[in-house]
Amino acid sequence: MFLSMTGFGFKTVTLTIEKGAKISLTVEIKAINSRFFESVCRLPSFLHSSEIKINRSLKEKLLRGRIYLAVNIVEEDSAFEKIIPSLRIVEGYIKAIDKIKNRFKISGKLTVSDILSLPNVFVSGSKQIDSKLENSILKIIDQVADLVVKSRATEGKSLCKDFEKRFLICSQKISQIKNLFSKLMKEKKDEIKKFLAIQENGNEEVKLKLDELYSTINKIDVHEEIVRFDSHIKNVKNVIKDKNIEKGKRIDFMLQELMRESNTILAKCSHFQISSLAVDIKVELEKSREQAQNIV
Repeated sequence: MFLSMTGFGFKTVTLTIEKGAKISLTVEIKAINSRFFESVCRLPSFLHSSEIKINRSLKEKLLRGRIYLAVNIVEEDSAFEKIIPSLRIVEGYIKAIDKIKNRFKISGKLTVSDILSLPNVFVSGSKQIDSKLENSILKIIDQVADLVVKSRATEGKSLCKDFEKRFLICSQKISQIKNLFSKLMKEKKDEIKKFLAIQENGNEEVKLKLDELYSTINKIDVHEEIVRFDSHIKNVKNVIKDKNIEKGKRIDFMLQELMRESNTILAKCSHFQISSLAVDIKVELEKSREQAQNIV
């Protein structure tokens, strides 16, 4: 499977919780490019304790990329919220009021309504969810992650076709370079034979020209680079067909090797047509490297 790192999944469900109360839960996952797996989770407070489990599950499913997860709950009857009286604060208020009354000889009774009007008398807290509900929510997150994988696979098909097209162009270009290089080497070798024949007739002045031709042949010899380029192209095609899901880093590495060979061909051989074809190959490889950044 060929997967893009970009994907999106969304799902809304209704769950029944304690005493027949229901909650509406929405889960959204967005995945974008990243060299490694990274996750940013926006969770309700009652799910904070489950974040490690959620991250582990997302990593197993999505492998690489920067993952944004958002879980939102629309509650009924404040299903996961509880109001707790802050007894220490209330006690502090009462003691402080008693001191004021005694110090300044103030009469009057303290009522409940007086206490309720004071700040921070109550605090809100989250209830713990049971394992059954936690597993239900984790299952929904897992299902949304599957939707992300599905959307990644859809975009991955387009990326795969683009890669195959560019590598076919590179194969055709390197084949043309190979043919041109063979012709160029034949021309140089024919020149050497001609000057060797002249030298055999006793003309020593051609020795300098022969040395120059030998030096040129050594400099422009890109046979090794062509063979390695062909080998890398075959390898990268095999990686694309491989059933192993994680291909991005391997393809990126092979593209670097292909770029290195094309740069060497360009530097060693000053033949105009060969240089032009090498530049064309580099353009295709650069485009492919941009695309490789978006592969899992």
